[in-house]
Amino acid sequence: MSATSHVSRVPIEGKEPFVLVAPDAALPVADKMRSHGSACLRVSGASMVPWIRSGDFVFIRRCDFAKISAGDVIVFQRSGLVVVHRAIRRVDGAASEKKASLLITKGDACDEEDTPVSAAEFLGRATRLHRGRRHIDLESLTQKLLGRLLARTSRLSRVLYFPLRFSKRLLFH
Repeated sequence: MSATSHVSRVPIEGKEPFVLVAPDAALPVADKMRSHGSACLRVSGASMVPWIRSGDFVFIRRCDFAKISAGDVIVFQRSGLVVVHRAIRRVDGAASEKKASLLITKGDACDEEDTPVSAAEFLGRATRLHRGRRHIDLESLTQKLLGRLLARTSRLSRVLYFPLRFSKRLLFH
């Protein structure tokens, strides 16, 4: 990553909705990705816990939308937010979109899948994760295999996280 990488203060979509001051608050990050091909984001939110935590830095690079596969952590822009979620699978779009390919994404800790992501919304793929002094290469073989496993088992997250959320509500609310 170059020394000119942009660190964004834009909130990353989590499980709770964010209210932005300006509807175009994600534009600096999107412009940086489109013009320079890379950016660095500080994550806020809990939609990817425990794999990506609030406060982690995610380095993203522009790549071809067609090369994204299940398990990749992608970054896209929607409704004034920059979202970091895992690609679950690829689907064909509606006939009115001339069979445009779409990505189904989901936060690892979320129960529901996101609305399909189009190539126009897509910004890039996460390549590295920085957590304190620890650096995680998301393009390593082990991380790729783990990502694919998480994509295949994503529907089980509801079963896995429900008892944890229920316990948290009992203890802290």
